[in-house]
Amino acid sequence: MTFLAPWALWAAVAMSAAVIALHILASKHPKVSALPTTRFIPDVPRRATARALRLTDVALMLLRVAAVMLVGVAFARPELTGARRTVGRVVMADRSLANRRREAADSAQKYYADGDIAFMFDSTAYRLPEKFPFVDVTAEHVFSEPHGSVSMALAAAMRAASSLRGKADSVEIVLVSPFDSSELDAATATIRAAWPGRVRLVRIAASMPPYGSHVYKEVRGATVDDPVRAALSFTSQVDTGRFKIDSVRVDRGTSASVDTTWTQDGLTLVRWPARPDFGGAVARAHLDTADAVIAGNEPTRAVVVAPFERAVNPPAGRVVAQWADGTAAATERKMMNGCVRDVAIALPRAGDVALRESTRRLVAALSSPCGQSALAGPVSDTTLAQLRGSGPLVATRALDARSSSRSRLAAGLLIAALALLLIEPLLRRQRAAS
Repeated sequence: MTFLAPWALWAAVAMSAAVIALHILASKHPKVSALPTTRFIPDVPRRATARALRLTDVALMLLRVAAVMLVGVAFARPELTGARRTVGRVVMADRSLANRRREAADSAQKYYADGDIAFMFDSTAYRLPEKFPFVDVTAEHVFSEPHGSVSMALAAAMRAASSLRGKADSVEIVLVSPFDSSELDAATATIRAAWPGRVRLVRIAASMPPYGSHVYKEVRGATVDDPVRAALSFTSQVDTGRFKIDSVRVDRGTSASVDTTWTQDGLTLVRWPARPDFGGAVARAHLDTADAVIAGNEPTRAVVVAPFERAVNPPAGRVVAQWADGTAAATERKMMNGCVRDVAIALPRAGDVALRESTRRLVAALSSPCGQSALAGPVSDTTLAQLRGSGPLVATRALDARSSSRSRLAAGLLIAALALLLIEPLLRRQRAAS
């Protein structure tokens, strides 16, 4: 057993010593007895106090000392410990569509040992069983979010690391991921700074190919002079009509005519009406214009500079494109086994906007399969070095204990101390009566 706040024990010992001293130095009034010669003593009240330098009321003293020590031990935060290892690990494997799941599971298994903690993560983290944690977690029918979140993985790992107290002297976080730049966000650096030790990064290759490499796209409800159709003709392959898991349907008609059952087979539906008409869209108070629209991240970021009319905001979802002022221009959300992407960008039909290289990149990014538009390429070596950190591993004694065993033990000690304090008045009254 170890104590997280040993100072409380010393405080309890000091208070117990004070209780014993008070019992030793207790004042005792001697018994009054009438003497035969009391008639010669002046009729003036006299009282004598005797100092008894010996223990008095031993049972009552022991009860009080026991209550004080129980409270002290409870506040010392006791923790049961068993056999300890040198290093315990929290292994996080990326299961998003941005990586090879089998490779991620195999790589994570190499760092996992009995007693460690295992997670799979995409945009959320899933704790795995302790026995054979990475078995049967790569089934193809299991749907994952389009991209992983390193911030979520770090936060979950840091919370779980405290449960290794009493099992290991130090703890190591292992992240298995392709570390695409889309998996890092503004909170990643702040969360990483809260972990004082280094992190082991295991990088695997991303399974998603660059958009447009072998993606078959179908455009519905488009006219001959449709700008989206014109831009896609430069980037997408011909749809042969054969079912493909990486097919994308771009619907340029009204939202009422869109067939969302397309997503039940794990495919991507892009609702991009020629006239803004979204189910769930919020109309802007005033029709205004934006000077530019941005989609993707470096190094595949697409920026189109042109006067765009804005009539509505897309429905709520993960933002995949935004206007120059930071508001959402396109959002994406999971639906059944696939996803639906709503685009509120009205490409002008007149002029050369649809023929620009930047526009083709924008349209290609927004008509990519679920998650691919977010894949912006690997993060830089500098970012990886900051994420990895330096220095020693984190000692488990420096972590806040979150185990339920410690809290139950402290609660039991406090209940026992309360029971003794309830008995104390009864014992005191019994002494007085005697």
